[in-house]
Amino acid sequence: MSRARSFVFTLVALTACNDSSNTPTSGTDASTTAATDPGPATTDASTDTPATTSTTTSDEPTTTSPTGTTGDPVGPTYYRDIKAILDAKCATCHRPGDIAPFSLTNYDEAGMFAKILAPAIEDRTMPPWPPGADCNQFAHDRGLTDDERELVLAWIAADAPAGDPDDAPPPPDDDAPPIAYDVQIGIPEPFTPAQGIADDYRCFLLDWPKDQETYATAFTIEPGAREIVHHVIAFIIPPDELEDFEALDAADPGPGYPCYGGPGGEASPRAQWLGAWVPGASSGALPEGTGIRVKPGSKIAMQMHYHPNGAPIADQSTIMVRTAETVARPALLLPIAHPGWMVDAPAMTIPAGQADVTHSFTIDLGSVIQYLYQDEAIGVGKPMLAHMAGVHMHTRGARASLVVQSGGDPEACLIDVPRWDFNWQGIYEFAAPITIEPTDSVRLECHFDNSAGDSSLKWGEGTEDEMCLGMVYVSTDSP
Repeated sequence: MSRARSFVFTLVALTACNDSSNTPTSGTDASTTAATDPGPATTDASTDTPATTSTTTSDEPTTTSPTGTTGDPVGPTYYRDIKAILDAKCATCHRPGDIAPFSLTNYDEAGMFAKILAPAIEDRTMPPWPPGADCNQFAHDRGLTDDERELVLAWIAADAPAGDPDDAPPPPDDDAPPIAYDVQIGIPEPFTPAQGIADDYRCFLLDWPKDQETYATAFTIEPGAREIVHHVIAFIIPPDELEDFEALDAADPGPGYPCYGGPGGEASPRAQWLGAWVPGASSGALPEGTGIRVKPGSKIAMQMHYHPNGAPIADQSTIMVRTAETVARPALLLPIAHPGWMVDAPAMTIPAGQADVTHSFTIDLGSVIQYLYQDEAIGVGKPMLAHMAGVHMHTRGARASLVVQSGGDPEACLIDVPRWDFNWQGIYEFAAPITIEPTDSVRLECHFDNSAGDSSLKWGEGTEDEMCLGMVYVSTDSP
């Protein structure tokens, strides 16, 4: 029996033992449909047009500010109030040569595009920050606060006054100590994504260079063609799982192989996440003192999401990893999903024409660890620290969440994505770790909108299939 199928049946058996007639538990698919429509998932405006640098035209907005009787500017101005916000939350992507379709690095640019910023800011699609504010607090939050949002919208409504350049804030602080990455592996030869399509997903199998067991403690991507690299996810393929992935690579004559949703085919559920990168991402360091073990002889499946901009641009991106021989708190990135969904037992059915279809699954993390990592002691009968979490669906996803339950009651919200957008996904670090006791369980819940669909959907790797997957990064509770 393959490890994947064994994984399915083992988790089914584990979860069935905890079944309850009163609450959804592991092994029970709490699938429901509702008549209400939560609205379609939002779409990132930065994927609608090719990335370009801004140009100066004769239609530039005025650089004078409305003034009161004292001569002081009335309302927010660019230099005094807005520039710091745009620099911190927008210009990390909206800059020359990056993935965003225009630049916002100075007043000429910000004033020129001010009017088209308002709709994306009002509906909260920009800046892209999927986690809901009511669930948890996160480090490196790229979203606008309510006060920042109101200030920028007020500035736009006032015709984007420049104000006094002497009020400009200091340049963004880029003095964070550099991370000493000691592993650099990347696409072996330039790859040009397919043209004439909106998105191209490609996986590349890369040899892990270390000949001894190490822990990954930081991860980032150095994009070769930043203007077309939308996001990257790296998966660890341990030595005993290489055969399936190498077969996928060998079956495609070009560099790498096509992939969508995961690192490829039926082998995807067995892959372990190493890290993810999106434009504008901050430090690639994992939570202090933690790290993910990588066995010698492993390979890294580097899943590239390209967004071609109309020109044949070749990419040769590089993964950069910092490693350590030991860490204070060994960590694991755990996938959470109902194992039955993968073999239609029960099927994760999303009927055509339904606006809100819910699938959920509950399990204790110790059971997942005990099976997937038989030689690991993290979390089995001991408290764990949860440091990061994420969710994953495809294009019909509408909302998803991960919640810690204690005795069947909600205990702590790990992550809630109230408006799912496939173009913006990742794993998000908490502002402070959350303790998960051995008796706690984690509930995954996904909502789908198939109101516009003409056929039912279920679990699968294809673009017209769906997934309901959670990820939780956990470590030992104490060194």
